[in-house]
Amino acid sequence: MKTLKEAYKNYFTVGAAVSAHWLDEAAETVLAHFDTVTCENEMKYNSIHPHDYQRPDFWAMRHGEKPAPPEITRRERFVHPALETDFSAADKIYNFAMSHGLKIRGHNLMWHASYPWGIFEQLTADELMTNTHEHFGLVAEHFPDCYCWDVVNEAIDDKHGGYLRDTVFKEKFGEDYLFEIYALARKYFPNAELCCNDYNEFDPVKSENILRLVTALNERGLVDVIGCQCHLNAMMEQKHFDGVRRGLDKYADLGLKIHITELDVNAIDWKNPDAAPPEDLQRKVAETYSKLFAIFRDYKGVIENVTLWGVSDKYSWLNHFKNAEKRQNFPLLFDSEYKPKEALQAVIDF
Repeated sequence: MKTLKEAYKNYFTVGAAVSAHWLDEAAETVLAHFDTVTCENEMKYNSIHPHDYQRPDFWAMRHGEKPAPPEITRRERFVHPALETDFSAADKIYNFAMSHGLKIRGHNLMWHASYPWGIFEQLTADELMTNTHEHFGLVAEHFPDCYCWDVVNEAIDDKHGGYLRDTVFKEKFGEDYLFEIYALARKYFPNAELCCNDYNEFDPVKSENILRLVTALNERGLVDVIGCQCHLNAMMEQKHFDGVRRGLDKYADLGLKIHITELDVNAIDWKNPDAAPPEDLQRKVAETYSKLFAIFRDYKGVIENVTLWGVSDKYSWLNHFKNAEKRQNFPLLFDSEYKPKEALQAVIDF
């Protein structure tokens, strides 16, 4: 059987998100099939700057209930994040990539879900900007060879009628904060491609807001790549595949590169999660991948990279999404023993 990267060498590079705790057991598969890697969590703020503040269990709270913010101890470590760092997990992945000639995507510089909950809200705007400069500088110095960076992850609001997601960064820095943050990224990472990465990117309304943001960034020379996460599912109908193509057409018209950044195919129907999975579920997953990669191939020269969000079904984030441990998920191209699945064959045979 051809490997994945052999099959797509004339189309785009193919990558996988990996985690430090299972990289060793996946290494052989990664090296055989992928050109690029992405840290699943290890380059995010909370991973590089560890702390002992726990995020509240919002699911256990009543509607409208708001937890009290934590009392800050050692405030200086949040103003100056260089005071408390741990690069060991990210280093493992970065050094693996460098030593084996793999390119690495940086994921990510700023994300509302990856900072100490309730802390940044208590910093002044100047203190948070000092934090941002210092964090960007540390990451740039420590990981100089990431060829692309997801800058502000998931900045667009999901609500129809909204535009930018309400985050502490928007609150502290103002409505135009993204221009300032992307300019900082351009300053600290002058040799890297800068990516605007988001999900639900083929939703007709949300895609228009993504286009609005990317167009404004592009006019200022602050973005190079549109990142389409592509967390999709095996229950897709033809109208959904048509929607993927329409979305890619819109993004391609901007003249920027496109990365498929977090591809997987969820195999649980979240509208009816307790239902028994259909007997032909693996076939549905394979067919979905086959149709998606057929679309991606049509954008050769525009799509630069397609990254799977994981390697093996064994460690997919979907195994823990919405209490999904009650159901076996099959979202990736390799099974829990790293054996190629029908989905891999469907993607390679074209």
